[in-house]
Amino acid sequence: MDTSLRVFQKSCVILLLIMIIPSTSIIAAPDRSNAIRLSVSPCSNQNSIYLPLVINSGISGNSIQSYVLQDAPPTEDEKEPVSPGIISIAEVSETTFNPTNSTVEFQVSCKITSNPSEAVILINDEVIQEDAVELSDNAISLPQSLKEGRNHIVLLVNDSEGNQLVSEATLWAGSNTLNVKVIDENNQPVSNATVTVNLADDQNVNATILTDPNGLAKLENIPARTVFLTAKDNNNRFASLATTGDTGDITLSLQGFDTLSTIDNNDFSLGTSGWNIGTAPVQIIQHVEGLVPNFQTSATDMDLMLNTSGEGQQSISRTFKPKSNVKNVTVRYRFITSEVPGGYFGTEFNDYFNISIRSQLAGTSILESNSMNGLGLGAFDSSGATEWRETPLSVDKDDTIQVDIAVANVADGLYDSQVVVDLVQEKKLSITSLALNDIDNRKLKYLSTAPHSYFGGNTRVHGTITVEGDKDDELQSLVLEIIQGGNVVATANLATDAKTQLLEPFGEDEKVEITTSQLLFELPSAQAANINGATNGTLSLRVKAKSSSGEEATKDFGAVEILVRYTNSNRYGLRDGNQGGDDWIKPSVKTIIEHFSNITVGDMSNMNGGKFSPHSTHQDGRHVDGWFNGYNARDAATAATIISHLNDATYGSKILTVYVTYQQTNTNAFWNAIKNVTLNDGRMAKDVIKPINGHTTHFHWIIAP
Repeated sequence: MDTSLRVFQKSCVILLLIMIIPSTSIIAAPDRSNAIRLSVSPCSNQNSIYLPLVINSGISGNSIQSYVLQDAPPTEDEKEPVSPGIISIAEVSETTFNPTNSTVEFQVSCKITSNPSEAVILINDEVIQEDAVELSDNAISLPQSLKEGRNHIVLLVNDSEGNQLVSEATLWAGSNTLNVKVIDENNQPVSNATVTVNLADDQNVNATILTDPNGLAKLENIPARTVFLTAKDNNNRFASLATTGDTGDITLSLQGFDTLSTIDNNDFSLGTSGWNIGTAPVQIIQHVEGLVPNFQTSATDMDLMLNTSGEGQQSISRTFKPKSNVKNVTVRYRFITSEVPGGYFGTEFNDYFNISIRSQLAGTSILESNSMNGLGLGAFDSSGATEWRETPLSVDKDDTIQVDIAVANVADGLYDSQVVVDLVQEKKLSITSLALNDIDNRKLKYLSTAPHSYFGGNTRVHGTITVEGDKDDELQSLVLEIIQGGNVVATANLATDAKTQLLEPFGEDEKVEITTSQLLFELPSAQAANINGATNGTLSLRVKAKSSSGEEATKDFGAVEILVRYTNSNRYGLRDGNQGGDDWIKPSVKTIIEHFSNITVGDMSNMNGGKFSPHSTHQDGRHVDGWFNGYNARDAATAATIISHLNDATYGSKILTVYVTYQQTNTNAFWNAIKNVTLNDGRMAKDVIKPINGHTTHFHWIIAP
């Protein structure tokens, strides 16, 4: 029987005339504003139904106007049930190289669903079909799933109670073997040398092995991407090389310390004197501090530029004794590659550089190896140049220091690259440790980059830091610089409590530090407005310190992804201000949401992404909660609207998954309306629209970036 509601208003009296279904009664709903609660007989699937009452204006005089009860968006965020279970990954690793065609197994600490439709698995944003997934009580297996290269896996699965578990992993796999031979200056094999291979795309992925008595080491499962190879022995002899994972046989020749130079020429004022150049293609050029060609310091301020020449590596070195009162030696440099303006960012033509500093007596060393892809596109200006970078090494009195600098063309000899060295500085000030985190004190992966009113209009960055300096000096300033397109476009200030702890004399400990993650920097909205958030991309972050004596030091954190703010008015629920807002998304996702004008939007991601209570997802700017008029019925009409979204010619295929609360039974109208539908892009609707608890008054989209 049809149920209708008319509201008649005359003066201050409201009369409700309701045709009520038998066995239904009206009960006050004190916990819901503007709602009527209908208490239904026990034979119904629900004990009660809330019907939001939408009252429109436009009544005047003694006229009587009728009003129809309509669906309305949630007035608050629906609680999404999160499973207490814990997921761990077995047999494979995120930090080393895995064999191609490996089986990936996710082990779960609680019992999970046996229904494959209640599991969503994405690999590199492609949905894995149900028949390729194996479920058991406490595990999800993906047989032979790893392909050559990067495999970014997102797992979303219900436990046996219908509550969601989420896990995410990036696994690198390869089918290649690098056969490395390590020799000394006399071409003799070196045993027990430590050989390390790092993936240029992500240097957290690496493998280490010792050479055998014949100086040989075999590195397996290497993808056909740029990798950094280093070898080092107990005498601090060192070798490095960049190559691709499919090179095969490689020889690394260990180099000890060169003859000590007595020429004072760390700033190239004497050209290349005191430097071991060999046959490397170098030039002495006038220093350019900024990225504008005409911004120059003086005619006597000179730099050294080391060029590539065909495929392979070019290198130079310098060996010297620092002054007696020096605490660290720092190489200041920038990397330039024509691969960026040539359009080869992200490819295997991943040119690289490395800066090595070694101490002879202390036996310490630091190696900064990086590549075009590893730095991220945001680190480069349009000409392919980075900002100035610094690599420091703490040194002891009377020690001998060797600096080795290298640059390489990778995969071919085209599109040259350069390392430009400003100078080798002998300093007392240095940033010796740095960690930047989101507001939940997890490693910072994203940065919210638009003006807002949360936290007083400041984007918060947590972290830890140690700055070392002379005991009679003090830290005067510390800022976080945001670099986009090779330029510093915004600056975050030191937070108030962090100022109190850090801006003070270095004292007898010769350092100031924060060792437990806390609020460290605040990016004002006025500065955030300078960041270009029109498209997806990365930003490079760098911390800059200055002491009262005038010394400066910087330390690079690395690349983070851009999040922007959704500011349209079609929103429901609260804005979660205590978590930095709920409206942060990737620029491409923002465009997609704006395209669908018939939806109202709830939670996205919070400030800087990461954990967003009470959700198990919504961490990366790709998850969006939404609602449309008629959704709450979750019937055939609801299904038709969702299918129309998925069939949208412009962005439908970008919607990878839709979560809705429904039952896969023959009596469920929603299920019957989707189970046999093929979408315009060839996907089956039932493979995209997944059942999950906690989505009775809103749906959930996972969107491809």
